[in-house]
Amino acid sequence: MGREIMNITPETKPISEIFSIESKTVYKIPFYQRNYSWQTQNIEDLFNDVNEEIKGYYIGNLLVSKKNVENNVTTFDVVDGQQRLTTIALFFLAIYEKLDEIKNKLTLQLKEPTSGNSNEISELASIINLQNDIKRKLIFELNNKPKLELLDKDAEVYNNYLGILNQKEKSKFGNRLFGKRYNFVKNLFDDIDCYDKIFEFYDKLNSIEILRITVDDLTDAFTVFSSLNAKGLPLTLIDLLKSNYLSVAVSEITQEDAMKEWNSLINIFTDQNQNSNSGVITQFLLNNYDTFESDKNVSITKSLALRKYEEVFNKKKFKYMDELIENAKIYSFISPQLENYDNFIEDDEIVSKLIKLAKLESSQVFPLELFILKKFNQNLLTRETVLNILDYLIKYYVRRNLVLKPKASNIRAKVIDIIRELEFSSQINQIAESITQRNLNKIISSEQEFYNALTGSVYDISPSTVRYILIDIERRKGNYFHKQNPDNLDSYIESNKGKKQLIWTLEHILPQGENLSSEWSNMISPNNVDNASQIQSEYTHKLGNLTLTGYNSEMSNDDFIKKRDYKPSETVDYTGLRTKLFINESIVDSEIDETIDLKESWTIKDIKRRTEVLARIAMDLYKI
Repeated sequence: MGREIMNITPETKPISEIFSIESKTVYKIPFYQRNYSWQTQNIEDLFNDVNEEIKGYYIGNLLVSKKNVENNVTTFDVVDGQQRLTTIALFFLAIYEKLDEIKNKLTLQLKEPTSGNSNEISELASIINLQNDIKRKLIFELNNKPKLELLDKDAEVYNNYLGILNQKEKSKFGNRLFGKRYNFVKNLFDDIDCYDKIFEFYDKLNSIEILRITVDDLTDAFTVFSSLNAKGLPLTLIDLLKSNYLSVAVSEITQEDAMKEWNSLINIFTDQNQNSNSGVITQFLLNNYDTFESDKNVSITKSLALRKYEEVFNKKKFKYMDELIENAKIYSFISPQLENYDNFIEDDEIVSKLIKLAKLESSQVFPLELFILKKFNQNLLTRETVLNILDYLIKYYVRRNLVLKPKASNIRAKVIDIIRELEFSSQINQIAESITQRNLNKIISSEQEFYNALTGSVYDISPSTVRYILIDIERRKGNYFHKQNPDNLDSYIESNKGKKQLIWTLEHILPQGENLSSEWSNMISPNNVDNASQIQSEYTHKLGNLTLTGYNSEMSNDDFIKKRDYKPSETVDYTGLRTKLFINESIVDSEIDETIDLKESWTIKDIKRRTEVLARIAMDLYKI
């Protein structure tokens, strides 16, 4: 007997229906899912899409299986889409808090003797109504239960924060990843300072469209999930642009020649397995338009890009493909997802700095990189100027990635301002560096903010940036690597599963795992071992508790002495914490008794001491 046909129900829904005021629907994150894991960049990308794209912007799929219907309440298990769904819920909650700030200011104004403005009274009423709507979107009125049920660890924080909808104080969850992500969401609304702007964002957030795909059971859900994530992809911007290009080109050259030109462009974005990354091509086209084709001071949106490129091709005809190919070759040195186009930029030092920037997830400055590299190729910028700008951008992004300030959209806006200011200048080489610094320094984090970030839980904020900092310190201060022991800090090896993985990875000296051993508990909290778990969560992710190792999985949760003296075999040198890296000196060397060569313990005092040492070095390296 054959399997029954799956019952699949796809429905395009605006967010106003997913989080509906009147709905009796619960979206539950099932136990087999992971906890909320979006990074700050994912969150900010969605925030910017809501802000910048047109109303009704489509953000993807929400795959659910219907679990049950009880007391007229329908519960769905979320198989795919929990990260977006949770982030949108946090946006609504942050809007509620922002409205509280505006409401409190208005209330104070209305208490002034000279007040009585009917507009203020009307706005206050609108704020109260909007807050009531948000409350009804996020929780049920009768029992205050959430309409989005998260996994236990996330739910503890989220449900507590929902208490603000009923005028309750939030508890402090500053060390929890979920709490940190919500604080980041709240900070995204810092620049939105009036009711009209808040309502505009709220309205666009409600209008976002999502394709909700409902299936009857988990087996069907995973079948659909696998299908959605297979290689069958919808038409992309590059597919649609190809049609437009060919219609323009064939009026002047043969279709065969036109296809050769087109393939020359696509090949730049094609890997060794002949797979092209449509997402990277789309990002190139958006960056290329902002840099070289736009005369505006705002970024082009995906929804407008096709029409704008149609205008460019109609104006410049098929020869425009030569420009696109040249710019794409430059872009291949900028995007971390592409292999450098052979010999197009031959300066090793410039290429090295571009690679560093790529590691720092600096996509907001891609237009500026494109611009200065093209001007360099045209001999309008000197090598020294390009290197100085890249050095500045590297320092800028180390700071930005830890402080989480300025917002990505603000950096992008400043970058476009820089390009517009420089693009027609006859003295571009003389002013490019100062114009870049002047514009970006207006929104840079302060020295105190940078220091506070360096001495906080840096691993929670940006592990990749922490790894970059430790490698940079080692290369500048250490002498472990030399001609007979080449630097392989950025090298990869192939894992047992055939995937590439970094040789050197971040190692937590005090382990981050949940099951802390009695040795570690006694070491970090000798007077109260029951408090060890809380101390661990507070200090594990500090800069002073992190180093680099090629044996992360081997050392794992071992005690300090085992980690210190780890060797894969008796015939080799120490490869644990005694590896003679500069950044390890402040771990293993005893500072208490000069007659003792090696430290015998790793305490909270040691983490604080080493955090301060490394933070001061980083402050000096990335000072602007």
